Amino acid sequence: MKSPSGSPRWKRIQRRLAITGAVLGVLGVVSCGVTTRLVSEAIVQPTRKGVGAPVPDDMKARTFILPDRVEVRAWEARPAGTPRAAMLVLHGVSDSKASQVETLRFLARRGVLAMAPDFRAHGDSGGTFATYGYREKHDLTLLRRAIENEFPGIRVGLWGTSYGGAVALQSMAIDDSFDFAIIESTFADLREVARRQVTMRTTLPVSGLGPYFINEAGKLASFDPGEVAPERAIEGIRSPVLHLHGEADELIPLDQGQRIAAHAGGPDYRFVPIARGGHYNLRSGDPATYDREVRAFLKRVIPDEP
Repeated sequence: MKSPSGSPRWKRIQRRLAITGAVLGVLGVVSCGVTTRLVSEAIVQPTRKGVGAPVPDDMKARTFILPDRVEVRAWEARPAGTPRAAMLVLHGVSDSKASQVETLRFLARRGVLAMAPDFRAHGDSGGTFATYGYREKHDLTLLRRAIENEFPGIRVGLWGTSYGGAVALQSMAIDDSFDFAIIESTFADLREVARRQVTMRTTLPVSGLGPYFINEAGKLASFDPGEVAPERAIEGIRSPVLHLHGEADELIPLDQGQRIAAHAGGPDYRFVPIARGGHYNLRSGDPATYDREVRAFLKRVIPDEP
């Protein structure tokens, strides 16, 4: 038999429901807050890889102190003679200089002084937060100046992959002293790629959470994610750029690269889709095309490059 709405029993039930609802509401708020904090921290404090990796016998470890006292650790490979040029080789997010060893050796064999730094909050470098180029772009200018102090007049380029490619484009946009760049598999806009990442990983209508988490991460690390947009950075770059992106990229879709290409205004910019190339195996998708494009580009931008 149903309890009358005004009975003592019914009132007790209503009170219990109200208390339960309040408790669940508080737990929900706390849960959302904890989730937001955890996701935001994961974005700007990515897992460090390559920590304490041994320096290869044919390379030299270097440390640079930035104006805010952050230490940047790097590995450097030098050619046998006087370098014809220099390149900063830039890793992806949650990666390190240790993954760039073969690229460093490839460049050194071709007469290039090659240096791979660990970005802030990556590998063995200091720094609390990764800011996707917001601060890192200025760090690259300081590394370029350090190289030029040792080798006055040397041409300095960038070779950036994914996160590193985004930083490289932003660096070139504010520093036209970088002479050339190879860019691989990077995103066009940080907020947009965050939205896409959430959409790709769930069937729920929560695509708006990507930009939300990025904005919260920006607050945590004190930077504006809206300023991290390689597609806008490319507009003012006039130095030679070879831009490669895999047609089968499973992390940053090809259309992100195409968006950057659509904004490119430089007379010496080249966009090359790599057939079957994935995000983590770009070259293996089409080694012949990849090698041909990279070698031709280096031969063109580096004086006397063999």
